[in-house]
Amino acid sequence: MWKWGKLELGWGFAALIVLALLGGAGPALPPVLLAAACHELGHLSALRLAGARVERLRLNAFGAEIRADTRRLSYPREIACTLAGPAVNLALALLLARLTGHFTAAGSNLVLGCFNLLPIPALDGGRALHLLVSWLWEPLTADTVSRRTGLLCALLLTAAALFLTVRCHAGLFLLLGASGTLIPQLPAINLKRAAR
Repeated sequence: MWKWGKLELGWGFAALIVLALLGGAGPALPPVLLAAACHELGHLSALRLAGARVERLRLNAFGAEIRADTRRLSYPREIACTLAGPAVNLALALLLARLTGHFTAAGSNLVLGCFNLLPIPALDGGRALHLLVSWLWEPLTADTVSRRTGLLCALLLTAAALFLTVRCHAGLFLLLGASGTLIPQLPAINLKRAAR
């Protein structure tokens, strides 16, 4: 683990970059990393505007994790901070496609923004769903809704990736990424069985 101020760079992140380069993602890697940086800057800017103190930004094999003190934020403000990253990506995708014609960078932002809006607990969409249900009902209901929605979405995403990998030879990276959303959801299946 490498630390610089509030930034932590894990070995998993470095390994992910090396694997991407070995897998032939060299030309696409800079636009993807730039889109990811803009995504995190969107979150950090929104948190700063909302008055939340950022404690840490950790880059690991599964992406970036921002730890911030959001206890004083209202649900609407925290939802806005959660959705700020994907919003930045989607706005950049539109601007880059329309104004510059740089479709690789636009596509990187579009895919990253849309992917992060999926209602899977580890992603921004899942976090926003949990916050919204907590605000409208209560956190225990939000836990149940988030678990079930995340599991269903991860199953569908993994099935689609498996189909594309087998049928269209899309490559294993797509399947690995999709299954990476499913594996953390598997304990939800055991919880449902234990509750019966």
